[in-house]
Amino acid sequence: MSSKELAVSELHRLIRNGHYAPQSQLPSERSLAEQLQISRSTLRKALATLESEGELWRHVGRGTFVGKCPAVESEVFPLPADLTNPSEVMEVRLILEPEIAVLAAHRATKTDITFMRQCLVKGDAARDTATFEMWDGALHRVIAEAARNTLLLALFQAVNAVRGHAIWGELKEATLTKQRRKRYVVQHYNMVNAIERRDAVDSQRLTREHLKAVRDDMLNKHY
Repeated sequence: MSSKELAVSELHRLIRNGHYAPQSQLPSERSLAEQLQISRSTLRKALATLESEGELWRHVGRGTFVGKCPAVESEVFPLPADLTNPSEVMEVRLILEPEIAVLAAHRATKTDITFMRQCLVKGDAARDTATFEMWDGALHRVIAEAARNTLLLALFQAVNAVRGHAIWGELKEATLTKQRRKRYVVQHYNMVNAIERRDAVDSQRLTREHLKAVRDDMLNKHY
């Protein structure tokens, strides 16, 4: 096995075991080359291979990031925080995501399923709300990616971007109890199981039930 192939294999391992979280930035080329004990030219070839496989994406002037390049929300429509609210977000999620789950049940690859299960494990092990939310978001995003519909993914990303707004984080901190987190984890496992067994009807139903639970927990006493 060549040095480039060894580097690709090791980078695959680091990404798959969650050492680098989805959409996180990789270390500088110098640091990463030293860590892998390879030359920078070999590293660049390995990074190019992973980028072609959709494992990484690059932004000129910013660096290299884990996962697929996210859709640019502003190309779909701007969604400033002051023009919407969590209630509207949940309404739209309940329209979009159950149908996304149907497509994912038909189109998800083994790689998609593997990453979904990694998100499940990481979310279950999360020690705080912010970490749980990160892996929760990663799970829903990979399901959207697994639907293999570019326009649906762009719409999902535009709506999902609201989760980065302060009001969403404050609301989740106030309402996401340990008991609710445990319930969401079970619901997530059930959703992924349905997608893996190619059960589109169950995938749709379970996704809708999960989102309704999230909506009710977050909003009943707030909106």
